[in-house]
Amino acid sequence: MYLKLYWLAIRIPAYIKIKPKGLNMSQTAMDTSAFSEMKELMGDTLNEVIALCLQSLPEQLSAIEEAINNDNAESLFNVSHKMKSASGSIGAFGLAEKAETLELIGRDGSTQVPDQAIDELRDATKQVITFLNTEMSN
Repeated sequence: MYLKLYWLAIRIPAYIKIKPKGLNMSQTAMDTSAFSEMKELMGDTLNEVIALCLQSLPEQLSAIEEAINNDNAESLFNVSHKMKSASGSIGAFGLAEKAETLELIGRDGSTQVPDQAIDELRDATKQVITFLNTEMSN
């Protein structure tokens, strides 16, 4: 499933990129203008990407929480990295930024994630899922 998401994401034109880190620390979970551009360019193919994201985001969040609870830094790194990539591919730059925070913690061999970081990841994930569900129903 992740490979399919990646394959679809690389079809997005190069000018739609993840915004540089540090530009906007209070970035919203979903960049609606980037999403609108992708929607216009990808047409119905985007619905498949949305469906994959709606399936994978809750699974990834659950796997991240499990990795933290089981003190599994490698899993934390891997799943956070996948979430970051998938989120960036649909314009969920704020969510990608939150996932990257956890990815870096896992890459350092730790699972000591501040409560605020996991809470922000949960909130951003919920916002993106709500947005994507709304898009699917339109």
